[in-house]
Amino acid sequence: MITVVGGGPAGRLAAIHLALAGEEVELIERQGSLGGQCLHQGCMVICGLNDCAKVIDESEKLRKLSVLDSKPKVSLPDLWAGINNIQSTISGILNSETEASGVSIVKGEAHLDGRELLVDNRVVETDKILIATGSKPFIPDIPGNRLSGVYNPHTVSGLREIPKNLVIVGGGIIAAEYSYIFSAFGADVTIVSRSLFLRDKPEILRKTAVKDIRNVDIREYTLLREICGENKVESVILENGGRPYRIDCDAVFFAAGLIPRTENISGISKGDMGEILINDRYKTDIEGVYAAGDVTGRVFMTPYARMQGISAARSMLGETPPEMPQFIPQSLKLFYEHSFCFKNREKTFDIGLPSPAGPGSFWSVPERNTGRSVISVEKATGDVRGMYLGAPSSSAVASYMAYLMEKGVNVSDFERFIEVHPSADGISPLIKYAGSLKKNE
Repeated sequence: MITVVGGGPAGRLAAIHLALAGEEVELIERQGSLGGQCLHQGCMVICGLNDCAKVIDESEKLRKLSVLDSKPKVSLPDLWAGINNIQSTISGILNSETEASGVSIVKGEAHLDGRELLVDNRVVETDKILIATGSKPFIPDIPGNRLSGVYNPHTVSGLREIPKNLVIVGGGIIAAEYSYIFSAFGADVTIVSRSLFLRDKPEILRKTAVKDIRNVDIREYTLLREICGENKVESVILENGGRPYRIDCDAVFFAAGLIPRTENISGISKGDMGEILINDRYKTDIEGVYAAGDVTGRVFMTPYARMQGISAARSMLGETPPEMPQFIPQSLKLFYEHSFCFKNREKTFDIGLPSPAGPGSFWSVPERNTGRSVISVEKATGDVRGMYLGAPSSSAVASYMAYLMEKGVNVSDFERFIEVHPSADGISPLIKYAGSLKKNE
């Protein structure tokens, strides 16, 4: 028997792959319902909140143009109830699909010490183990971080009213996404970023994303020193350039990144973040114990975790797992989706143009903000080595472009490409344009 610990993207896909290969598979999930962080606290929650925020944002644009006469308001309790209902529906489908493949789902809390596996203090005898316990929010050890009014992506559904003044701690994608959401909902939002906001993202993304969160106060190179209040959040003490100062707020949201969830795992080699260390076959230093997904600390992304889960399953079956792709598409969801994928830009040049007006961006023309399209082209060969697209539904474009770049797509390959019209995708015409420049050199 093979036991998989964790029912998120990596564990669930691995379990299904193993079961369909004829293995007896038991999947341990502490919540019982599958889907992991992505469904219950992460990606899908962002989707639900962001859809609502964009409706409010778009309606405000139309109100200013006298097309609509009012701006909708959000009811947080009803919004959470709606999200919970959809999560339950999706989780039910995932459970049914997984069980239909032959996987036995067991609800319970797993503890692993080396090769010994306990589930709710019951010893589980198994031939092989796959650790896929995922990740969790990193919560800095700051005075006041347990006050009422302090939230993170796993607890934000406890927020019943829109904060008047919300402080978001973090400078990455999650911080940006929640700042857009709560700003659209009507909160005055301040981002506290210890370094440059979105510092590890392409510069063009930073510039265009800030347009979507234009009402957010972004404080870079600023530290959160303390959260203040008697029984609930009343203010925070920040520090910039060695100078501490206080700002009032009624809620604090930690969006300071993710760390591997390994608190119930011992006797296995871990890295500095607590991540499970694996080799290129997803094996740990304990015979018969494998790991995949966020718990390995590689790339904290659902599609990457899914692929790792299937690859680990193949390794457990004695196969050679495929190499992971070099081009990994990512997306930041604000009013537009800001999607990107870059690699090896040392010998490249960038070409950029405004994204065309189309579905989802038509009413942004008066603001002169239809998004931006950028490609990175290798000078010598004309191979496309990167792309950025700020536009509605750009994540689908980035996914296919990442695959094409993995295959070695060249600007000349798009000469006979015909795009759908109308569309807000500016990447394909931009590549055609780059191809004409290359042809005329």
